[in-house]
Amino acid sequence: MSQSLDPAQAATLVFGDQRIDLLEGESVLEGLERAGVDAPAGCRAGTCCKCMQQADNPPPESQRQLRPTLRAQGFFLACQAYPKEPLYMASTEPPAPISARVVSVESLSSDVRRLRLRPAQQFTYRPGQYLDVLHSSAAVRSYSIASLPSDGLLELHVRRIEGGLVSGYLHELEVGADVSIRGAFGQCFHVADDPDKPLLLVGAGTGLAPLLGIARDALDQGHRGAIRLVHGGLQPDRLYLRDELAQLAETWPQLSIHPCVLRDAGASERQGALDQVAVQVAGSTLGETRAFLCGDSDLVRILQRSLFLAGMSSAEILADPFDAALSP
Repeated sequence: MSQSLDPAQAATLVFGDQRIDLLEGESVLEGLERAGVDAPAGCRAGTCCKCMQQADNPPPESQRQLRPTLRAQGFFLACQAYPKEPLYMASTEPPAPISARVVSVESLSSDVRRLRLRPAQQFTYRPGQYLDVLHSSAAVRSYSIASLPSDGLLELHVRRIEGGLVSGYLHELEVGADVSIRGAFGQCFHVADDPDKPLLLVGAGTGLAPLLGIARDALDQGHRGAIRLVHGGLQPDRLYLRDELAQLAETWPQLSIHPCVLRDAGASERQGALDQVAVQVAGSTLGETRAFLCGDSDLVRILQRSLFLAGMSSAEILADPFDAALSP
């Protein structure tokens, strides 16, 4: 976003290629509407969040109702924003696709591959966010990022889905191939606002990918509170990266790993429904805990409901659910 305006001039919006001077007492939403900008709006009272916009420097009072992850990205409620200085608003255009080269391929289980990609240009993201893979057929599939920016590579965990157009394509790629990606997106990432807050990370299958990124990011940022990671699968052979997770927990005593399966549990797994195991793992700290949930949309809804009914604040439940893109 351009920063060419005189900072001494207050109540001016930069929106795309437009400059809008607000009238006295006018909110950002009202100014956008007066200028003919197609800005979404609902209750206009800061409740529905339909008018949410993004800027470099939003007024703090316009962010109070939002989750920490949204505030960290500069989102704000336009109906509650009365800026006193120039406000540089984000473009509403989606990020342009870029090319990324496959630099390593590794089989993690019978149907899960780990791909590491090197983007051809700068790719900004927070661990736990996701990117889109663009297929030549125009199909788009979202994959969570398991790596940290400091790793220098993007790590994806791709489960091959029967009939899955994009997952099948990614499973056939070899080192040196180029992939078209776009992003990053999503609100499911760590914000270091309370280093002592207990964190609960819950996911099934390749939902482990963003959880791994979030856990590593929190630890790198000096998080002191308990970090409990619950990884679920149908049976023990569907769980992967177990040695890597155990080594991470050995290094960081505040991190604990809780494998969970629906059947055939061994000595090292809990058996039961993932949502019930998650509630048990959180235990008496559930009311103080922030949760990160990853998986398909049906599973995420079940987890959200169970954690909320068990006493967790809905504002502390962060999730980016996904569904498969199937071949025609």
